[in-house]
Parts: sequence; structure tokens; C-alpha cells
Amino acid sequence: MRKILTLTRYGTIATAAVVRRTAITALGYCLAVTLIAASNAVAQSTAYTLAPTATSGVRDAGMVSWASGNAGLAVPNDIPTVDASYSLLNDTTQVQQAQFGNRTSTGPTSFNPGCDVSWYGSYDALWLNREDDKRFSLSRNSFMPDFDFEFGGRYTVGRLLNCVNGWEGVYVGPFDWTRSSSVTGPGNLSSNFRPFAGFDGGTVTAFNDADLHTQTFHAELNSFELNRRWWSWDVISTMIGVRYVEYKEDYVFSSVRNSVGPGQYIDRIDNQMAGAHVGADLLYPVSLRTNMGFRLKGGVFANFAERTTFMTNNGTLVINTGDTKTDVAGVIEGGVYANYSIVPSIRLTGGYDFWYLPGSATIPGQNVTRLNPDTGTSIFNETDLFFHGGSVGVQVLF
Repeated sequence: MRKILTLTRYGTIATAAVVRRTAITALGYCLAVTLIAASNAVAQSTAYTLAPTATSGVRDAGMVSWASGNAGLAVPNDIPTVDASYSLLNDTTQVQQAQFGNRTSTGPTSFNPGCDVSWYGSYDALWLNREDDKRFSLSRNSFMPDFDFEFGGRYTVGRLLNCVNGWEGVYVGPFDWTRSSSVTGPGNLSSNFRPFAGFDGGTVTAFNDADLHTQTFHAELNSFELNRRWWSWDVISTMIGVRYVEYKEDYVFSSVRNSVGPGQYIDRIDNQMAGAHVGADLLYPVSLRTNMGFRLKGGVFANFAERTTFMTNNGTLVINTGDTKTDVAGVIEGGVYANYSIVPSIRLTGGYDFWYLPGSATIPGQNVTRLNPDTGTSIFNETDLFFHGGSVGVQVLF
């Protein structure tokens, strides 16, 4: 067996990736700063949050004022009295973070009854990696390196109709993975093509006994959601909505055989998944400012897949085909996360996400090594895609 040669990515590809990440990061920071500046959420508080340091028999002036504005109500005698010299300067308590749920108090035990939040927005910097197909190659003499973690964003904007339910829109992306390889050899490079059913060795002369093999594999992911969401305080939130996920792949295999001429194989696949999904977020309050929890979404989708295949050998067009197919697919998204309220209306967030897309069409899943006149005229969408990665971000409530 011939020794497999591995080369790293071109410096230009790495430079382009750094520029792309920097540009998207700057956009995310600008959005986060804009949301923070617009925040005016009111913190949820109770009458006994600010505990007095001493008592002097004087009733709380704030409670008396509350009663005077509500006819027929009086301040009970058993309410603790407050030291007249008390001020915020000697208070050591913390202010509770703003919450999505409503205050249900009907008596003088809440200074701020009603909802804390009318709108919310968040931005998460998200790094995802596409797993599998690590050794896919149409060259026998080289294989492409693994995909790296790539940078994208998750943008969420929501509006509460009341204290319990509302609408939100979510966009995740753009994610852009690229990997490539190149290998040279003095007329001793071979391909993994296996011609049959009308094709023979003369169909792939530019790919065998070649001097140069170059491969590039590119993948993209974008996701859009529109959800109806329900809250129960900051403990559980459920949702139902519609979602559109687009996943694309482009693969190019180029070969140069000096004694014959160049050859090129191009395969493109576009998955457009649309359907309904449901989900839930569960939170556990760790402290007054900190929550931890997990989220889970899942749905059944229609996958409108499209494929285009093109191949030349020694300047002669060999394949120029395509196909479309509609089939059932799915999207399952889960994750663990935590948030910390630096002020009542602004939370820092962090977590780890998992995406599973069964029923997807990928280029390695098309059995591209078996080359015949019908290559590219069918689509197999039996691949299960898996993505995972971490995130950090900010949420603003207003």
C-alpha cells in the first residue's frame, strides 16, 4: 500500500479564515453593545430585600405611601419598622435579576408587581465543528485534514405579549468550513474512481498516473427560526415554532497529468430543510445572580435536496448531470448553559451545543467513487450529520 501523504492547508485559506472570523466577531460585538445601550429593564424586588439595620418603631414610609394610594387599605401593625437613618450605603444585600415571569402578589409585599421584561435580545459567539467524513478522498495518495471549529453567531430577538407568552426569532450562522489537500508525484498519482457500466479506464486518464492532485471540500450551515414561547418564571420555558435549515457542500477534485492534460470533478449538494419543531429550556437557580440549565429542540422536516455534478477529462466533458429530491429529515438541537446577571437587565451566557441532523445528503454519502454515465442523477440522503461546540455571549432584557 502506498504511503499516505498529508499536507496542511494553504496559507491563503488560513488567512481568509482569520479575516472572516475577525469580521463576524466585530459584527457580533457591535450588536451586543447596541443591545446593552438600549436596555432599560427594571429589576424585580420585594419589600424585605433591603433589610433594616435597626428598628425604632417608625413604620416604613414606602409602605404607608403605598397604602395611601389604595383606598380602604391600611398598613398592618405587624410589619417590621425601619430605622429612619437607614440608607443604601449600609445595605449588603444583592438585587435580584430581572425575570420573564410575572409577579402575582396583590398586597403590599411587592413594590413592582407585573412583568419585568417586555423585549429581550441576545448574541452568542458560537464555535461549531462538523464531525465524520474525516478520511474522505478521491485521491489514493492524500487525504484532507479534519474540519476545524468554525466561528458563527446566534442572534435572538423576542417580544413578550404578556407575562406568560410571546414570540421570538432566532438566526444561527453563518458557519463556513473548508479543508483541502494537495500532493505531487512524477506520474505516479492515482484516483479512487472505479469506472463501470459504460465508463472504463479511458474515462479517467487525467486522474491516474498523474503529476498533481488537489482537493477542496467546503461546507456551509445557516438556520432560521420563528417560535411561540411560554415562560414560567425563570425555571422552565417551552416553545413551538417553524424552522428552516440550509446545509451545503461543495467538493472539487482537480488532477494534472502532463502527458495527457487536466481533469476536474465537481460535486455540489444543497439541503434545504423546513418544518415544525418543539422544545424546552429548564433552568436551575444556583444563586441570586446565576442560573444553570439545559435546552432541547427537535422537529421533523422536509428536506428539499439538490445535487449538481460536473466532470471533465483531458478537456472533454464527461459528466454534466443533476437531480432534486424531497424526503424526510430531522433536526435535534441540545445544549447545556449558564448565565450570570452582571446587572439586573444584562446577563453573561456560556454553554456547549450539540446539533444532530438525520436524513441529510452529503457528498461522501453519494458513493462518488463508482463512476458511470448516471453519476449525479440521484441523491442519497441517508447521512446523519453531527455538530458540536461551545458558546459565549450576552443577553439583554428591556
